[in-house]
Amino acid sequence: MAAGRMRAASVLLCLGFAITGIHAESTDPVSSTSEAIASSQLTDAQDRMRSGRLSPAAETKSRANALYAEALSTDSEDNSQETLRQLQEVVALDPYFADAQVKIAHILLQAGQVESALKQLQAAVASNPDSVAIEAALGYTQHLRGQNDEALRLSADALTRDAGQSVAMRVMLEIAEDQHDLAGGVVHIEDILKAGGPDVSASVWLTLGRLYVEIARNDVPAPTGETMLRTLLPIHQQAAAKPSPDVETLTLLADTYRDLGQKHDALKTLEQAGAMEPSNIDIILRCADLETDLGQKTKALKDYETAYNLNPNLTGLRELLGRLYLDNARFENAARLFQEALGDSPDNPGMEIALGVAYEESHQHEKAEASFQRAFASGSCPPEAYLKLVIFQLSTDHVQQAGETLAAAQARFPQSAKVRFYQAIQCRYAKNYAAAMSRLKETQALASGSETDVFDIDYYLESALIMNLADKKTLIEPTLREGLAKYPDSPDLMNELAFFWADQRSHLSEALALSRRAAQLDPDNGPIQDTCGWVYFQLNQPKEALPYLQRAALMTNNDPVVLQHAGDTYLKLGRKRDALAAWRSAQEKDPGNRDLANRIDAALAQANNAHLRSAPNK
Repeated sequence: MAAGRMRAASVLLCLGFAITGIHAESTDPVSSTSEAIASSQLTDAQDRMRSGRLSPAAETKSRANALYAEALSTDSEDNSQETLRQLQEVVALDPYFADAQVKIAHILLQAGQVESALKQLQAAVASNPDSVAIEAALGYTQHLRGQNDEALRLSADALTRDAGQSVAMRVMLEIAEDQHDLAGGVVHIEDILKAGGPDVSASVWLTLGRLYVEIARNDVPAPTGETMLRTLLPIHQQAAAKPSPDVETLTLLADTYRDLGQKHDALKTLEQAGAMEPSNIDIILRCADLETDLGQKTKALKDYETAYNLNPNLTGLRELLGRLYLDNARFENAARLFQEALGDSPDNPGMEIALGVAYEESHQHEKAEASFQRAFASGSCPPEAYLKLVIFQLSTDHVQQAGETLAAAQARFPQSAKVRFYQAIQCRYAKNYAAAMSRLKETQALASGSETDVFDIDYYLESALIMNLADKKTLIEPTLREGLAKYPDSPDLMNELAFFWADQRSHLSEALALSRRAAQLDPDNGPIQDTCGWVYFQLNQPKEALPYLQRAALMTNNDPVVLQHAGDTYLKLGRKRDALAAWRSAQEKDPGNRDLANRIDAALAQANNAHLRSAPNK
């Protein structure tokens, strides 16, 4: 019953908005459509006598309208009884005044007089059998009385006749929630709205979406975030499909696509919104973020530049664009932006490091050294400033210099787990795998308090790689399982564990489920496609493996490992020429790979032997 009272308050508010002419969109996610009642209107053509005076009937309507306006102007919680008296007088003057009828029911329901409201509305229906607003209010009242079958019938009929009846929508959704079938309630409403054809506006669909979210969040247990997004997607698609969708609707749809991982659809929708408002910085930046995620770096850079030109003082944009210039080898542009950024934030050691990198790459070595020294001399210099330089040094194969930078960082921050972790990475680059393992153990020992954030997804992926190279394979599975326990939705961790199992030819059914889940979460990831194919191969299902491996080869620009897997699969399918072609392509990219050389030699030897056996005897 308590839940029913809470719901009563929310829908009463909706009823009140509808009656007073205030659209709920302005302050509330619920909106209603007040209908025009012909008998309550005055027209010169119909209501004036030849003398120019109002007819008696029209005079009565005029008095009813004036009294209704007066009732609304004095309406308040403290004055509800006087308002009720005035509205009852309005209805006595004009029984066809539907808005007044609904307002009376609203006041009675607020006072807890549900049965009185029911009787009043039943009488109102007799006077106004075609009023959708009265029917919707009656459906709500029946819902309060627990008569949900009747409430559902009335609400569905009201919504069929007028798609803008948000009170009817809310009642139908609340009944579906009571029946533990909220998604089914949404589908029922969707069917009604679709039957209404093109006249159902985008705002009606958006109202359904807002109501669903409001009610779903109060459901016990509440639907998962993914369930809510998948329920909202067709609603937002319907709203955006209406003629001339606005930017807000398109952005809402794009956000839904993005949160579901459908980034291509999100970008396409945002581009449509951006064409309508080409100077909208928020849309430009959203597009750039998606383009970055999708690997469309050139387009992303162009969009970030456009946003910067529109507002160069936007917080963080100058630094972001500067780092993109670094990634795209536009070092002079990067240096210019970092210099400007340091003018605004002169004590930012991370920015000094970035400036130093830009100088270094543009062959301004003295300026680079000065930037690095300023960064490290800063009293506020965090370990991350050193680590940014280390990342740059490793990415440019300056492995020894990275080791020197990390030694300086360790001397300054001897208890930093992050510094030890990056030392492990540097040791891996130096192919000193035993030392890398030692640094990982030191990382674990130092990680406490604020340093525990070192245990991110990259930590578990890097640890598994180091363990594999150090031939500590027994440690890999527990490490990756620990990572997945902390980050259960990480497709990269799923992929790493699935590939490990496939290589070990163990837990293959689990590996298949894990790799397929990773592919669903990140469908444009080539290594994940490769893992799916390799698991199928190890399950002796080469026909199922091949499409994954072919997609992986395209996505990874013919990575030699992927090509080797594809070649093995071709061979198992009896396609020896395709196998040799794949292995040879892989060998061109990885000429020192002995496994590939052995495969090619064995295939050629087998082919020669077959040729000799088939030759005629002399």
